[in-house]
Amino acid sequence: MINRLPREVYDCIVAQLEHIHLDNDQPCPSCYLRDLNSLARTNRVWHKAANTAMYTKPLVFTNKEHAKLPKLNIKGTSRLKLLRKTLRDNLGLARRVRELHLVDFQTLYLNASIEREEIANSVASLVMACPSLERLVGFHTPFAHGFDRLSYALSTRTCLKERVWMLTDREDDFGEDDDLTTGHYIRECDPTEHFLHLNSKHRFLSTLVLDQEPEPSSTPLNYRAVVGTFKGFPYLRHLSVCGLSDTSFTNLALHAIPDNLQSLRLEDLPGVTEKGIQRFAASSQAMSIRKLTLIDMDIASLATIADILSPHFASLQRFTLVQDTPPALDGAKTMPKFRSHSLQYIHWELRSEASPLPALTFPTSVDSSCSFANPEPICCIATSILAHAIKNQALPSLRRIRIPHDPQGIIQSLCKPLATALLPSDTAKFANALRPSPTNHYSVKLDEPNTPNTPRTKHFSYTVMSTLRVDSKSNSPTSPAFSPNATEFALTPLRSRLAAQSRIITARKEAAMTFRIFDPEGRKKLDKTVGDYVGSVSSNISYHLKPDDGLSEQSEWITGIDDLLHHDRVHDATGEQAPVRIRGRCGHIFDPGMRRSRVTVESLF
Repeated sequence: MINRLPREVYDCIVAQLEHIHLDNDQPCPSCYLRDLNSLARTNRVWHKAANTAMYTKPLVFTNKEHAKLPKLNIKGTSRLKLLRKTLRDNLGLARRVRELHLVDFQTLYLNASIEREEIANSVASLVMACPSLERLVGFHTPFAHGFDRLSYALSTRTCLKERVWMLTDREDDFGEDDDLTTGHYIRECDPTEHFLHLNSKHRFLSTLVLDQEPEPSSTPLNYRAVVGTFKGFPYLRHLSVCGLSDTSFTNLALHAIPDNLQSLRLEDLPGVTEKGIQRFAASSQAMSIRKLTLIDMDIASLATIADILSPHFASLQRFTLVQDTPPALDGAKTMPKFRSHSLQYIHWELRSEASPLPALTFPTSVDSSCSFANPEPICCIATSILAHAIKNQALPSLRRIRIPHDPQGIIQSLCKPLATALLPSDTAKFANALRPSPTNHYSVKLDEPNTPNTPRTKHFSYTVMSTLRVDSKSNSPTSPAFSPNATEFALTPLRSRLAAQSRIITARKEAAMTFRIFDPEGRKKLDKTVGDYVGSVSSNISYHLKPDDGLSEQSEWITGIDDLLHHDRVHDATGEQAPVRIRGRCGHIFDPGMRRSRVTVESLF
């Protein structure tokens, strides 16, 4: 009977097995692969279904050295070499491979020194054994505009659908045969031609990430390399460009992106001006955009935001704006209006609106009756216009909003009321931060110093201590609100939740309604006051206070390229990054990087 079931039934059971092992708090890929191997040994029908799952998206892990395995120069690569041998011997299995998951090898690569090139070459040899490869998941190496085997191997995969370019400075190592004094043009040595050649065979590419290191590069991509690359990707749907110089990515390059793009992320691009963004917003290319992310683009005019949040962006569903200073009117004669019938989610992060951490004090006996004192600044005009649009139903499809810095809770008051803004994990933070004060009270100090952990990580801090509006001219660096000796603190998600919780507690102290019950003789039997709340019961908008999936509380709100590299690391008490390795209930090592909600390239959009 079991052998007569349709093939879809077996595929559904195998998919459910993946859900059981990988979609939980303690994913165990070892148990998942063990069960797949057991199913494959049952009979031929199960063998076909299980083998398809194992080799369509193979999970490759590092391993401890075993006596029966061959001795290798790099410890932990035995499984990779065994998989490569299997695929080379069986072309049918090799053609099934669509994705290679090499999460462990990213950690092995980052921790290595002189072995990095050999690790990348081993991965490249595995890529060459997969003719139908579409994605290389979890392993990303920098590209120095020279020859490396991994970039070449990926360039030969004609079915590739996802490519991440981490651009770094070119290495100044020339061989003896390199003649640099003749002055002749050698096409093979031209970085532009080399980059175009590496992208010339990816006709079906759908996701492209271009990320330049923060340090200035001596060989940046030029305009021709960027635009020529775009022209070779007619099916491109998701594009992220970060850190390119003002000569590499300009307004013309922005207008050269392919049509029918669905997700666009622009980050720290000095070559793209506001006029370029406004022209792009008015073009036909903007009509297909569903997700738009603008990070550190220094938009100074509210008219630019109004052009984005307009009916012309007919497909826009998610909009993210992250920058230091808020957009202003910029001499506009009329007040801009935000109107979008399709927008469902918005992330609105203006760091200059960050307020000091609420001062939370407890009595000598720690209980639920605590008091917050949170001197928040007055919100800027941009946030006021956003609140006005929500209040007047100009964003009818909006269902979720995330605003890390919400002065006076102007946006929180328009969303669904929250019973609490804190997460269960925040209670542990309170326990560690509880300190006795000289006034026989307890104070909570939750500020964390602003200490970047990697050169690529961008940490931002607050120094705002004024009650002026954050876009006021009086609140300048020469104002007393800015102290040169002030300590800088990281703007973590916990700070935003504390600010929201302080508004909730303050509202509960105010009487919303009073219940009084009297008996027939007129004696009062009940006199109870119910506190107020923050929000609107009739609202359909959720007030979101969590960072992107897979990010820790010590990081920012938005997933960045650095999170792709350090997906399995957390920050310890000293601020250093340490890999997470916990033994699960099954006895295997629990790796958070293998959870379905781990940081992937899709998390950037």
